[in-house]
Amino acid sequence: MPTTVQVDSPIETGLGRGPGSRVRGPAPVESTARQLTGQLTEVALGYQRILAINPKQPDALVGMSLVALASRQHHEAVAMATAAVAAAPQMCAAWVALGQALKADGHAEQAERAYAEAIRRDGANALARLGLGELRIASGRAEEAEREFALALERQPGLISAQLGLGNALALSGRNEAALARYRQALELRPRLPEAEYAAGFVLARMGRAQEAERRFRRALTQRPDFAAAWIGLGVLLREQGRDLSALAALSRAVELRPDLVAGWLNLALLERELHRPKKAEECLRKAFALDLDQVETMVSWCQLRLAEKDMAGAWGWARWALGRNPDHAEAVNMHGILLHTERRFEEAAAVFARAEALGSPAAWSNRGNSLLDLGRLDEALAEHEIAVERDPKHPGARYNLALTRLRLGDWKRGWVDYEARWHFREVHARPRELKVPRWNGEPLEGDCGGKRILLHAEQGLGDTIQFCRYATLVAAQGGYPILSVQPPVERLVKSLAVVRAGLAETARLWAEPDGFDLECPLMSLPAVFGTTPETVPWPGAYLGAEHDEIEDKRRQFPSAKGELRVGFAWAGNPRYKADRNRSVELKAFLPLLGVSGVMWISLQKNSAEEQLQMLPSDLHVLDGSSRDRDLAETAALLATLDLVITTDTCIAHLAGAMGKPVWILLPYLSDWRWMQNISATPWYPTARLLRQRAPGDWPELMERAANEVERFRIDSSLDR
Repeated sequence: MPTTVQVDSPIETGLGRGPGSRVRGPAPVESTARQLTGQLTEVALGYQRILAINPKQPDALVGMSLVALASRQHHEAVAMATAAVAAAPQMCAAWVALGQALKADGHAEQAERAYAEAIRRDGANALARLGLGELRIASGRAEEAEREFALALERQPGLISAQLGLGNALALSGRNEAALARYRQALELRPRLPEAEYAAGFVLARMGRAQEAERRFRRALTQRPDFAAAWIGLGVLLREQGRDLSALAALSRAVELRPDLVAGWLNLALLERELHRPKKAEECLRKAFALDLDQVETMVSWCQLRLAEKDMAGAWGWARWALGRNPDHAEAVNMHGILLHTERRFEEAAAVFARAEALGSPAAWSNRGNSLLDLGRLDEALAEHEIAVERDPKHPGARYNLALTRLRLGDWKRGWVDYEARWHFREVHARPRELKVPRWNGEPLEGDCGGKRILLHAEQGLGDTIQFCRYATLVAAQGGYPILSVQPPVERLVKSLAVVRAGLAETARLWAEPDGFDLECPLMSLPAVFGTTPETVPWPGAYLGAEHDEIEDKRRQFPSAKGELRVGFAWAGNPRYKADRNRSVELKAFLPLLGVSGVMWISLQKNSAEEQLQMLPSDLHVLDGSSRDRDLAETAALLATLDLVITTDTCIAHLAGAMGKPVWILLPYLSDWRWMQNISATPWYPTARLLRQRAPGDWPELMERAANEVERFRIDSSLDR
């Protein structure tokens, strides 16, 4: 579930430059004051000489207002413009100057009245239309802003500020191509204009054209190194690409240049949180909060941090504060839904996400889809995820969630394609692996000098590696030479693949890149390359195994009585996996099974197994079979001696399945996508049986049912013997 509220970079218009101000939109709009030559002192002295002769000379008062505005003396600018209006109320330029000064001083409503007065006197006044458009942008009224900028351009087609403003209005309406065209027109009028380069970068980043966006941001910074908004835009882009150190440098530079920009501190806090540095994230959020105690975005960011730190009480406190400040703030409402979902209050969460959708939260559709999935309303969930992608086709989180839903429902043809979005989704791959060779997408692998060497690299968990390493055989059949780059705990196990034993492939340790490979492909992208469907899952029979000597050692190490059923079990997966709490249980949940007589129970659990085993009732006898295994090849040797394996969704499930052992996989009500829904078998492992919860979170009923099945299995096995 996407939990991050992206904070857009601020634009620099002069509006609300006081502490904590935040202007919504992608690009800066050049104000009249910024067009001055910089000879402010000389200009000011000239106006002062005129005013010494005639203190009410309106042109000089307007000029002094613009000088004060360019010098960021906003109160003085307002005073001078007010005097100009009093001296010449019929003078349109005086009203425009007053609007500019009031806008810069943070008085938006008064500025709007001043611009309206200027337009009443001259309906085609370009600067008045421009100023009014900027105010509309600041308040998020994109359609009204678009009209004002268009009218300004009718009077002055070469007004760069209006070109940029119209681009901003189009961007706020989601019309990115049209916005980009306006920014290009501005650059034709004034090449290398940093504000236009930055604006184009902002929109290109939104369109998913990251390389072009980065070039634009860097061009803007070349022309204007102190452009804080461009540093923020570059930092956000680099963070999304997993280039965290560079992103950290860019965002740190932004807040150094403009410590008064809330957006800089919020984006820096987000990065620090993702770098698992909560204290530094808190420091950034405190600075943002001090700038504006009322800004809801800061409160939402605090809520995200508290949730990431598993402080639900703190998260709820910030969420309630945000909603109390603005009950209709789209991202605050979306965050409320996330907290409800986290507490497994899925019905309530779905309703809240529906409200967030109506308020315009981009993530709400995808989040509501996830809640509906947990409620078992699969068709509705699919529709929500499809809408999320339709609204924002470039959003990796939305496309990733759609992929998982399609895969879960058996639509693998489209699901595998969408699943590639994971490489751009930080919650899956915070720092994607970059290799200097091309990605293999199914092209012929045979060459004049033999098959091309292709690096097939692991990317997620050990179970994923076990599940998808089977594709090395298909790659070799295409004429390539696979190099399986895998995690150390499975490297020796993967050597048992027939294709490796035959010398048609080899293994390597993950991140220790071997020399001389021509292509690369992640293991979990291979189903997409081969167009795998539920009907075409490659199953060559048991494809992983253990050495005969090691199997016999394990048999001697764990002898069983005659007629006793040998059952291995595991209860928990990797605790670092984000959804682990849904799939894993504590050992005590297995007590109904462990009480079945005539069974030799052997724990296959890793890590904390010893500690939990010692807490079992004294009348239960369970052997610790695997907590000290040096790798999964050793675990495989023990599995080879067993009659049955029972496990939650762990790498042990994949290992048993890949070895062709009878394995029962105990699944939550909404299981991982690979086990699909409402089926009791899986095409991935023909010897596996899927036992599912009948109600969300109901492990006790599932364990009782499994215990009855173990008793039946024991009786059937004794009859066979």
